[in-house]
Amino acid sequence: MLSVLSPRSTLTEAEVNRSLHYMILGGMGENAMFALASGGFMAAFALALGANNFQIGILAALPFLTQVAQLPAILAVERLRRRKALGIPAGYITNLMWVPAGAVPLLMETPGSGAILALMAIIAFRGLFAATWNTAWVSWMSDLVPRSAVGSYYGKRWAFIIGTVVAVSVAASFFVSWWTQTAPAGQQVYAYSFLLIGGALAFGVSGPSFSILASEPLMPNAASTDRSVFDILTKPFRDKNFSHLVRFLFAWNFAANLAIPFFAVYMLRDLGYSLPTVIGFTVLSQFTNLLAMRMWGPFADRAGSKPVLSMSASLYLLAIVAWPFATLPDPHFFTLPLIAAIHMLAGIAAAGVTLTVGTLALKVAPEGEETPFLGVAGIATSLGIGLGPIVGGLLADLVAENSFAVTLRWLSPTGVEELSVISLEGYDFVFAAAFILGLVSLNLLIALREEGEVARGIALEQLSAGAAPLSRLVSSVPGLNVMSAYSTGYLKRVPGADVALGVTAYQVAASTRAAASAVAQGQNLAMNVSRAVGREMHRQMEGVHDIAGHAVGLARHGARGAVEAGEGIAAGLGDRVRGAVIGSVRALSAYPVEDDAMLQEAGYGVILGASNTDQDMAEAVRTAIEAAKEVSGELGLTEEEAASALAAGMLDAARAEGMDTMAIVMEELPDEFTPPQAPSPQSEGLKQD
Repeated sequence: MLSVLSPRSTLTEAEVNRSLHYMILGGMGENAMFALASGGFMAAFALALGANNFQIGILAALPFLTQVAQLPAILAVERLRRRKALGIPAGYITNLMWVPAGAVPLLMETPGSGAILALMAIIAFRGLFAATWNTAWVSWMSDLVPRSAVGSYYGKRWAFIIGTVVAVSVAASFFVSWWTQTAPAGQQVYAYSFLLIGGALAFGVSGPSFSILASEPLMPNAASTDRSVFDILTKPFRDKNFSHLVRFLFAWNFAANLAIPFFAVYMLRDLGYSLPTVIGFTVLSQFTNLLAMRMWGPFADRAGSKPVLSMSASLYLLAIVAWPFATLPDPHFFTLPLIAAIHMLAGIAAAGVTLTVGTLALKVAPEGEETPFLGVAGIATSLGIGLGPIVGGLLADLVAENSFAVTLRWLSPTGVEELSVISLEGYDFVFAAAFILGLVSLNLLIALREEGEVARGIALEQLSAGAAPLSRLVSSVPGLNVMSAYSTGYLKRVPGADVALGVTAYQVAASTRAAASAVAQGQNLAMNVSRAVGREMHRQMEGVHDIAGHAVGLARHGARGAVEAGEGIAAGLGDRVRGAVIGSVRALSAYPVEDDAMLQEAGYGVILGASNTDQDMAEAVRTAIEAAKEVSGELGLTEEEAASALAAGMLDAARAEGMDTMAIVMEELPDEFTPPQAPSPQSEGLKQD
C-alpha cells in the first residue's frame, strides 16, 4: 500500500496520460461535491439556519482564510518531498468533513445561532486539511502536466468538471424544491443535510480515490538543500516578477469576492427567486463557462495566460457592475433577461480567469521551486477570497437601509414624469465597490512579465476572430446582444488601453508599429518613419470627435507602436524613436492639444515601447531628446522647453517600469532635465552611508 503513495523517478508518456485522466475524474467528483456545498446551495442553507449577511460572508470566507495553513504544508512538502503521501489522507478528511456539516440541522435547533456557529467551526476545521491537500495537489500537477499543454489540458479538465457540476446542480436543486414542498414543517432544512452527507460519500471521496491511481513524479532537486524556513517562504516575495502576480491575486480576488458570494443571496432574498431558478442561472453560467473553455484554453497556449487573464477579468467586472441595473429601482421587464445576460458574461469571464490564474503562476514560478511559489500564490488568492466576503457582508449590513438615486424629472402642466438614471440600494453598493476595486487591481497586472506573451491588443484581435461562434450564442439571448457588443469595446478600454471614442490604444500602437516596420531602405529612414507614423495616426483619428480629450492616449501609444516595431527591419532603433516622436507630435500639432502634454506622452510612449521589447533604453532616451529639440521650432517652443516636457514623460514611464529602467533614464538625461526629487539609486546609497 505504501508503495502506491511513493513518487516515481521516471514516467512513460502512457503513464503520464493515464495519470492525467485519473486527475480529471477526481476533479469531477470533488467539484460536484463543492457545488453542493457552495454558491446557491450554501446561501440557501445559511439562510435556512438563520444567518445574516455578515455570517454568510464568514461562511463563504472560511474555506479560503484557513488556507494560511498552506505555510506549514509548503514546508512539509519541501522537506519530505512526498506529495501523494501527504495529500491523499488530507484529501479524504477534507471531503468527509461535509458529513458532520450536513448533520448540524439533524442534531441542533434551527434556525439558531448555535447551528450557525457549529457550521462555521466544522468548515474552519475542514479548511486546515484542505490546505494540505491543495498544496500537495498543485505541486504534484505542476510536475505531471507538460508545460507545453498546460492551457489545453486544464481547459479540457475544467470542461468535464463543469459538465458534471451542471448535471449534479440541476438534480440537487429540484430535489431541494420537492423536499421543501412535501416535508413536514420544520424539516425543510433537512434537504441540505441529505445533499451534504450524500454528496460527501458519493462524490467527495472520489477525488483522493482517483488520485491514488495517478502516478506522482519525483520532485526535482531543490535549488539548495540547506535553506532555512524563512528563505523558503520569503523567496517568492523577493522574486520581483512573481511578487507582481502575488499582489494582483490578492487584490483581484478581494475585489471580486466582495460581490460574488452575495449574487445568490440577492436573488433568493431580494428578488424572491426560488432555488431551482437561482441554480438554473448558475447552470446557465456554467454552460457558457464550458463553451468558453474551448476558446480560452488553446488561445492561452498561443497568446499567453496574462493577456487572457486581463481580458477575462475585465469582462467579469462588466458582469458585476451590471447587477444594479437588474432593479432600476425595482424589478422590471428586462430584469430576467438581464440577469441571464450577467450570468452568461460571468461564465465566459470566469472560464478565462479560472484557467489562466493557475497556469500563469505555473509559468512564472522558477522551475524546481514550484511548491513554495505556488503555495504563496495560493495563500494570496485565498486571503483575497476570504477577506472579500467578510468585508462585503459588513458593507451589505451597513448600507442595508441606505439608498442613492439620480433621477431625471420633467415638470409640465399635465403632470410630472420621472426617469431613474442611477439607483443604488442594499447590495448595489457592494457590487459598485467591487467594480471600482476590480479596476484598480487590474493595474497591478501591467507590470507582470510572462515569457511568450503577445501584446494585449494583438490578443484582442485574435480573440475577436476566434470567438465568433460564442458571440452568436450570446447575442441570441434577448437583451444580451447589446451587452455583448458593448463588452468588446469595454475590453479595449480598461487599464492599458485608454483611448476612447472609437480609437483604441492597441489599434493606434499596432498601426504605427506596422507603419514603422514597412518603411523601406532609404536615405532618411527617420523621416520616412515619421511620415508613416503621421499618416497612420491621422487615419486612426478620423473617427474621434474629441482629439484634445484623448491626446494622451494617441501620443503615447502612437509613439509606443513605432518604437516596438520588430527587429530586422530597415529602420533601426534610433530612426524609429526619432520618427516616433516627430511623427506623433506633427500628427497632433494640427489639433487643439497642449504642446507640453503632447510631448510628455510621446516621451512616455518611447520608454514604454523600448521596455516592452527589451531594446536599448539608453539609446532610446538620447535619441528622443534630440528629436524633441528638432521639432521644438514647429511648436513655438525653445529646444530646452521641448526636451524638458519630453523628459518629464520619460521619467513618469520609468517610475512605472521600475528602478532598473529609472536608473538608465536618469543616467542618460541631461542634468537640467533631472528633477531634484528623483535622485539616482547611487545617490540614495550615499545617503544611507
